[in-house]
Amino acid sequence: MLIAISIASFLLLHALPGDPTAALLGQQATEENMAAMRHELGLDRPLPVQYADFVSNAATGDFGRSYFSNQEVSRELQQKIPATIELAVAAMLLASIMGISLGILASVKPRSVWDFICLFIALTGVSMPIFWLGFMLQQLVAGDLGLVPFGGRFNEAGWQGFQPDTGFFIYEAIFTYRSPELALELLHHLALPAFVLATVPMALIARMTRASMLEVLDQDYIRTARAKGVAPAPVVIRHAMRNALIPVITSIGTQFGYLLGGAVLTETIFNWPGMGRYVVDAVIRLDGKPLQASVLIIATFFVLVNLFTDISYSVIDPRLRHRGRE
Repeated sequence: MLIAISIASFLLLHALPGDPTAALLGQQATEENMAAMRHELGLDRPLPVQYADFVSNAATGDFGRSYFSNQEVSRELQQKIPATIELAVAAMLLASIMGISLGILASVKPRSVWDFICLFIALTGVSMPIFWLGFMLQQLVAGDLGLVPFGGRFNEAGWQGFQPDTGFFIYEAIFTYRSPELALELLHHLALPAFVLATVPMALIARMTRASMLEVLDQDYIRTARAKGVAPAPVVIRHAMRNALIPVITSIGTQFGYLLGGAVLTETIFNWPGMGRYVVDAVIRLDGKPLQASVLIIATFFVLVNLFTDISYSVIDPRLRHRGRE
């Protein structure tokens, strides 16, 4: 899959209109200068040769240099990837907690007022365009109410001595700098973009949880547990929820993979310095190396997330482990 994605992204990138050398040279973009720069960047070589160089270098973590900044792409990505992972993890936690809670509540009281409320919230979340919701909440929550900042990852003017090594700001604030105030400052900036990014996966998880729980709650062993006098909470949590989690975990894993690659709008609206904005800037500048590296890394994340999701099935459902041994 990764090989196919690398080939597709490589070929599609070269099919884009425009010449990156013209953007780099600006007013000096004569035919001679553009040809000299194409030769310098290796863009005049055959495509199979360029692709072979790209794959061999990428295998060692070398994605070349950005045409625009002349910096190593791997070094730039080291600064961007942690920001996107931090945002995606926070959004996925919110989406999972809210989605599973709404789905369980809707399944326990089907065709009730609570069921309709939960379904309405889920339908609203999956139908609401993220860019519109982001702008509206930014204006209301950050502008009119002043509860959170408009954007950015933290207040750089207030924390000039904060220079994290790993790029994971919240982790560094808690365990390296041991500063609760800094951690709260970072969470303050993270709250609104994480909530906006969580709306679509929350809705999908809620609908999947409801459907899976309704199917499980109709099984014979659930009716037997209720007939024996088991309290409603243990029936739902201990007996029904664990057996209903496999399709829910599939949905969570898939959505988390999408969040890592689909945070472009959220990061752009809230000025979040992650891979989403990095990809947008690379597209605008026709900067090929960052685009190729970003697509390959996002695809790698997606494949790994799906692999870990498949592995988690046997942890949650012991029947799958016994079936595999047989």
